[in-house]
Amino acid sequence: MSEPKGYIANDPVVMGVWKRLTELFAVWRLIVFASFTKRMLYQVTNDQMSTLMRTRHWKLGLGLLGGLDDAQVSFLAEWARLNADRAERIFRSTALIIVSIPVAGVFGISELDPGLWERVGFARLDTLVFIIGAWMMVSGVMMAAAWRARDLSDLLELEKARRALKRAQAQAGST
Repeated sequence: MSEPKGYIANDPVVMGVWKRLTELFAVWRLIVFASFTKRMLYQVTNDQMSTLMRTRHWKLGLGLLGGLDDAQVSFLAEWARLNADRAERIFRSTALIIVSIPVAGVFGISELDPGLWERVGFARLDTLVFIIGAWMMVSGVMMAAAWRARDLSDLLELEKARRALKRAQAQAGST
């Protein structure tokens, strides 16, 4: 399996696992299924890891990582961390932009021409609700993407920790 033309070359096995992991941690699955699972009831507990260790996507994800060596997992963990940091920055920036610029524009235009909004139909509640709803939906999807990216990064950090523990236990057992 080779990288598509124009991509920076990486380990094709690692990138194949990455592709499968991102499919497991798809944003649409979080949006569609998150509200309809028993796990949702445990969101107020202080033990989030036990809840995650019972989920299908974490179990399958850990299984996918089983075929990789430590160096590959470390690379993938760093890749996932960078991806999660970037997804979060994109979410924060976009949410700030899609809220602050329109709000500033509304206030600025209202100062210049107080009757403009009534003339173009924005005085109606349904139009305002639609615009605010669209902003919230875009922000919500982007927040879910950042959440999933961080979730995937957490999975890889857990696998690194599990491997380190296994090595330490093996060394302690051999002494």
